[in-house]
Amino acid sequence: MSRHRYGAGDDGPSPHLNVLGHPLLRLPIWIDEAVEERLDEDTVSDILESSLCGYLSVRAEDDYFDGDWDEPKAAMMLSAVFRARHQALLARHVSDTRFWDRFEEVWGGYADAMLRESELNDASSEYGPDDFDRVLLRSQPLELPANAVLSLKGRWELASLSSELVRHITKATQLFDDFVDAPDDLASGNYTWMVRRLAGRDGGCALRRAMVESCDRVFAEAGDELDRAVVVGADLGLTELPVWVSARKAAMTRASQRLYQALFDSVGSFGASGASGDA
Repeated sequence: MSRHRYGAGDDGPSPHLNVLGHPLLRLPIWIDEAVEERLDEDTVSDILESSLCGYLSVRAEDDYFDGDWDEPKAAMMLSAVFRARHQALLARHVSDTRFWDRFEEVWGGYADAMLRESELNDASSEYGPDDFDRVLLRSQPLELPANAVLSLKGRWELASLSSELVRHITKATQLFDDFVDAPDDLASGNYTWMVRRLAGRDGGCALRRAMVESCDRVFAEAGDELDRAVVVGADLGLTELPVWVSARKAAMTRASQRLYQALFDSVGSFGASGASGDA
C-alpha cells in the first residue's frame, strides 16, 4: 500500500501503513490500562520490546519463505536471535505455567501454519476458506505479550478474549493485504487464497477484473472483522480500540478508492490494447 500510495491521504502515507500502526505495541498497553492495577514501567517496557522482537522474528522468516533475502542463512540466524530475545524478555517476569503452555502451543501453531501456507500457495494445491483460517495461525503469536500482562495481573481467564481479538484483527489485516498484493502475488506464482478466490488460476487481466468487482465486498469483510474485534475489546475494557479501528477503516476507505481507480484504469488499458490487437 505504501509503495502504490493506496492508503495515503493528503498529508502523505497513513501511519496505519507502518508496522507500529498495527496494534502490535498498543494491545499490551491497552490491557495494562484497562485491567486491574497498572504494571511498573520496566515490566511494560520489556513486554513491548518482546512484542517487537517476536514480530521481527516472524518477518525475517516470512521474507525467507518469500525468497526476499540475498543471504537466507543469515535470515534464519537473525530470526533465531529475535525469537530468543522475545522469549527471554517475557521469562524475566512471567512464571505462570499456563502462559508458557500457551506460548508453546501458539509458536507450534505458527510453525505449522507457515509450512502449510507454503504448500497451499503452489498452483496445483486446493486452497479454501478453512485453509485460510488455518494459515492465519501464523499471526497468533501477537497475542502472547498481551497474555503476559493478563498473567501478571492474575486475570488469565481473560486470555481467550485476547486470542480472539488478535484473530479478528489479523484476519482483517490479511484480507486487506492479500487483496492489495494479489496482482504481485499472481505475477510471482504465489497462489494465495485471495488470488484463487478472485481469479482461480487465470491470468492477470481476469484477476484485475475480479478485483474491480470484488473490491467493496472484500474491504467490507475486513471491516466486519474489525467490528468483531471492537466487541471483544469491549469485554476487555479497551477504550482505545474503537479509536484505532475507526482510523484503520478510514485508511482502508482511502485505499479502496485509490486502488479501485488504479484497477479500473488497468482493466481499461487491457481492454483498449486487446481491441487494438483485434482490429
